Amino acid sequence: MGHANLEADVLIVGGGLAGSTLAHALAPTPLTTVLVEVRDPVQLEQPSFDGRATALANGSQRILASLGLWDQVASDAEPIREIHISECGWFGAARIRAQEEGVPALGYTLENRVLGGALWRALDRADGFTCLAPAELSSLVVGTDGVEAEVKTAEKRLSIVAKVVVAADGVNSLVRRELGIAHHEDSYQQQAVILNCTTEIPHAGRAFERFTPDGPLAFLPLSAGRVAVVWTLSHEEAGRVSALEDDVFCSELQAAFGYRLGRLTRIGSRTAYPLARVRSAAVIGPRAVLIGSAAVNLHPVAGQGFNLALRDVASLAETFTERLDERPATNDPGSADVLNRYQQWRQQDQKKVAALTHGLIRVFGYGGLPFAASRGLGLMAFDLLPGAKAALARQTMGLSGRLSRLARGLPLEANN
Repeated sequence: MGHANLEADVLIVGGGLAGSTLAHALAPTPLTTVLVEVRDPVQLEQPSFDGRATALANGSQRILASLGLWDQVASDAEPIREIHISECGWFGAARIRAQEEGVPALGYTLENRVLGGALWRALDRADGFTCLAPAELSSLVVGTDGVEAEVKTAEKRLSIVAKVVVAADGVNSLVRRELGIAHHEDSYQQQAVILNCTTEIPHAGRAFERFTPDGPLAFLPLSAGRVAVVWTLSHEEAGRVSALEDDVFCSELQAAFGYRLGRLTRIGSRTAYPLARVRSAAVIGPRAVLIGSAAVNLHPVAGQGFNLALRDVASLAETFTERLDERPATNDPGSADVLNRYQQWRQQDQKKVAALTHGLIRVFGYGGLPFAASRGLGLMAFDLLPGAKAALARQTMGLSGRLSRLARGLPLEANN
């Protein structure tokens, strides 16, 4: 490796929710971390009616609590106490209730700006952590003992040498491309139209997943009586409805969702983005690991994307630190042994969740599929089978399989 302006154990590229949570998790440990983010983290959204939101699974709430973040965001999080699943135009529905699963909430809905703000405030106080933002990765070279990255900021160019690089830079990961790791994309030929609204009947902690001929339509409970809406449509329909006047758009959304929450009383601004399942051909490489959307990008049905990423973060942080006390002078978070242990831990969960969301879209996500009536019967049968509901609930709550220490409410390092 050449001359370095900065040296660290871990280089994280991407300071979104996944990358910044990993940096926060590692901050109290002996590992030093450099985070590179293209956006300026101080430009956080101001509170607004239209703030983007994320559905946090029960297991994700435990991880955030273990990291000392939950107390800072809990007052803004809205608990999901029931999930109602139905199909437009057909009888039959299924309900998953927190009380039946023995948990206070199946999950929580939280605006991204709230969680992002809490993370960056914590990182501002962290030792052993360096943030370069806004900054852009120019190149990445992998060597036997580490990686060397060239990074460009507004003022200068820097060389960073680290033992391992973590790609947390999203579905179009530059790190993945620099590493030469291929990816496979399953395009759904759909877009998600996202907005917030208010309803005549209070949501009372209920979330709704409604399968329409165009794709899934989700209503998620938000604070201040609002509801977050994710409406999946074809490219053509998404473009058309996004351009409608508010009253016409509201009427079409009402027709698709129905009146389970009464009339829609206020419609916020709309944004749309294309949907695809993107799977990296590998989640580890020499001196490198991919997490979050850089590894697996999911359809938003069932709200699993960030929850999967957060389990990646918790597992990776634990794998990086679990043997630090054995030989601290020679510990290497980028060694093949460490990265292979992480891959073996995470691959089953990643594959299972990717298959679950893809399967839901294949079965429910498109109009014109055969046996449409049988799907309604299937929902009825599912609603009557407690074992099936419990298994799905544990999977979507992030409580199945091998759990990280953070997901079990324990500190990251066993001696803490």
